[in-house]
Amino acid sequence: MSALSRRRRVGAAAAACMAVLAIATAVASQRAAHDKAFWQRTVQNKYALPAGEPLPPLVRELSGYLGSPDPELRDDIGYSTLVAWIYRQKVVPVEVRRELLSEWTANLRTGIGTRGADTVFLRSFSALALGILAALDNDASWLEPAEFNGLLTAALAYLRDEVDVRGFDPAKGWMHSTAHTADLLKFLARSRHLEPGQQAVVLDAVLDKVSRTEAVFTHGEDERLARAVLSIAARPDFDEAAFGRWAAKFVPLGGRGAPTPASLATTQNRKNLAVAVYSVLSTDARDLPSIPAARAMMLATLKKVM
Repeated sequence: MSALSRRRRVGAAAAACMAVLAIATAVASQRAAHDKAFWQRTVQNKYALPAGEPLPPLVRELSGYLGSPDPELRDDIGYSTLVAWIYRQKVVPVEVRRELLSEWTANLRTGIGTRGADTVFLRSFSALALGILAALDNDASWLEPAEFNGLLTAALAYLRDEVDVRGFDPAKGWMHSTAHTADLLKFLARSRHLEPGQQAVVLDAVLDKVSRTEAVFTHGEDERLARAVLSIAARPDFDEAAFGRWAAKFVPLGGRGAPTPASLATTQNRKNLAVAVYSVLSTDARDLPSIPAARAMMLATLKKVM
């Protein structure tokens, strides 16, 4: 190969690298195309769509804020604006919703298994944001059965595998992974796609979470989980027998040895969940025959565990 040919090849390779870098830079900058003041004005303007701005890039930029350690960007701007545009104003088209469904579901595995790291924000707020998509589907059908089942599977796996269960940080705001996943399950449990046999799967996942968390939940997680249970109890196809078997699982088995701080915490979590489930069943004003049945079963459980 001549020196000229080699120089041409090197030049072409360099040009290709520069092109790839330019594309990567453009994609990266798309997520941070506007400063905080721009988004603060959008919030102050009651989430009206900014004039002259195409919606999809704005939505993708907001999605990027879900993992921010800045509570204003993450919660007050990112999540809140997504709620307004996806659920309340319903201006986000279905193809963009499907992109978000894929992105946020994948986010649930980012850094999973770690404690104390900022990656919990992306996982936790992606779970919360997925609840927007599930709630919208309950109001106006758009999810396919396979998409629903994939989302349910991912939500249950995230509830099981998330070990960073911190609630609130004074500087960085809410983490709240358990509560946010409970909110997602609350909407999934209302879905027309949920099969009767999946009710027990959701219930068992909720009880398993509090039974394996070796610190007492103190930021309202038990109530949020209880509302996911309420969604099941309020279903027209409520599986009363399965609920009864689940309620019986709260009663502790004997012969577990001397108590430990971890066992005392999980026992308290189970009691708190039982109380919360009974409370939400008792305060629900809907005239549904399934709710008194579920309430009676939880009352029987409480008499055994309290």
